[in-house]
Amino acid sequence: MSEVKHHAICDNVVHTRKGIQMLRVVTSLLTLVLLTACATHSKSVVIKPVIKRIAIIPATNPTWYSFENVSALMYAIPISSFANKLDSRHKARLFNDKLKSRPPTLAADFTEEVARSLREFGFAVEILEGLPRPADDLDNVDYDKVTTNADAILHLWISEVGLYSSPTSLNYIPRVNASAKLFVKGRDENVYENEVYYGVDAKKGKEWAIVPDAKFAFPSFDAVMSNIEDVRTAFESGALEISKRMSEQIYNSAK
Repeated sequence: MSEVKHHAICDNVVHTRKGIQMLRVVTSLLTLVLLTACATHSKSVVIKPVIKRIAIIPATNPTWYSFENVSALMYAIPISSFANKLDSRHKARLFNDKLKSRPPTLAADFTEEVARSLREFGFAVEILEGLPRPADDLDNVDYDKVTTNADAILHLWISEVGLYSSPTSLNYIPRVNASAKLFVKGRDENVYENEVYYGVDAKKGKEWAIVPDAKFAFPSFDAVMSNIEDVRTAFESGALEISKRMSEQIYNSAK
């Protein structure tokens, strides 16, 4: 092979390699541009729903009020824990019998307060009554069977209500925990979903927590049973405070 032909072939190989490298660079750049464009496009098509009308699935009353006294003696003498649990169960039954001697209105009051607060924020609100619910799980609502012309559905439920005495305190402190979920049918993500704690589970300074009024501290089981109306008031106060906090959070999420 002549020297001229040899150099020509070498030049072609070099140019070909450079061309392939350039093609790879261009392809990478085009891929990056396309991915960026797709990501930007995906973000641009997510439109926040306009919510002016809300239909509320109302909360239901607790079927059982928790009552627990965790004695410090359980940690000092582990064998005493069994006796402590039996004592708590016995007192819990007496406590529930006393509370249930009067028809409960906690769930209805809580639902009405949330509805009232949301109306003050400018929403049109309806409460959906008479929804079909499983007898063994009243808060398990089939959303597909809910019929409404509202823009969004707000499901309220009360998670737990009761009294608790910790190992570091002789007082029984109220516990009211409630949850809410605001959603639009056909959308995967909820507009709002949160649980708010009032009482013994609350941590000061947290948006999901409300520290209870100090007057709602009962120093003994006898004090609880002899002041059962004050206990009811403590639970009602907790539900009211939760309704205010929750309604404001829902407004901020939906606006």
